Amino acid sequence: MNPKNNLFYQEFMSAMQKKISHKATLANTITDLLVIDKDAVYRRLRGEVDFSFAEMAIIARSLGISLDSIAGIENLQIKPSRLNISRQVDPTAIDYEMFDRHIDLLKSITDESDAKLMEAGNTLSYYLYNDYEYLARFHQFRWNQASSFANSLPYHEITIPKRMRDLQHEVCNYARRFKSSSFTLDQLIFQRLVANIKYFARMRLIKEEDVSLIKKDLIAFVDYLEKLAIKGKYEETGNEVSLFISNFSFDANYCCMKSKNMHISIFRVYILNTVMSFDAEAYNETYAWIQARHRMSTLISVCGEKIRAEFFDTQRKIIDTL
Repeated sequence: MNPKNNLFYQEFMSAMQKKISHKATLANTITDLLVIDKDAVYRRLRGEVDFSFAEMAIIARSLGISLDSIAGIENLQIKPSRLNISRQVDPTAIDYEMFDRHIDLLKSITDESDAKLMEAGNTLSYYLYNDYEYLARFHQFRWNQASSFANSLPYHEITIPKRMRDLQHEVCNYARRFKSSSFTLDQLIFQRLVANIKYFARMRLIKEEDVSLIKKDLIAFVDYLEKLAIKGKYEETGNEVSLFISNFSFDANYCCMKSKNMHISIFRVYILNTVMSFDAEAYNETYAWIQARHRMSTLISVCGEKIRAEFFDTQRKIIDTL
């Protein structure tokens, strides 16, 4: 291995150890990822045997390490990211693997004292609505209508396997374990959602009885959000949560998470899919963007009682038109 490549290799080894500082945990993680004997992993960690490039790629993808950045070929204004493409209507092994990886990611950071989740967007947060079965089905139905991966199905034919529902609930449960969370809602978020439901109902893609079930979920969801805003914390965990109402509309959904050793930016695209980056600068940009939206929004958690009551009353009236 020539000196330049050796520097690259050492940077990769260092990046792994920064992601997982505990040696035994790192060894166990690599053993599971590469499906090789633990002795073979320790020989690699001691430098007796080199990781192959294919092995490095597998590890880098799982741990969120940018090989481009390590190699020094990354443009300062081009940040590494990955697009997670979901097929949740007819989930594959890869779908379940992506969910499991995301849950493992949440597990690794949510119990840290400085763990924070921030989201701002024009659609309901994935970390909130997935506890509501008919809302979750509606988002999968919308994805199915536009996806190239499956034939378009009417709402009543959309089914979510029990294993997938369990994973969706688990994502919500771990999201509630962040020590601090904030959600900034587009002021027209429910108006647009109800308009979409009405459109698909007119197209006879959602039956009247299914509209009633979605409506029931929406009412329960608004009740839940109002309780969150009044208490300013999750009843299940006691962790702080702040709700903001934006004074203008958003063009997308932005999310960022941070802990002591990890900074993550997530952008929701194509309804169920995400673009994710572990780059620190990408996180800083996303964080600044969301903070700017906070300054142009109204906080309704544990304050702003009049505005809060008016907002939720308005949303109930919109939902009641279904």
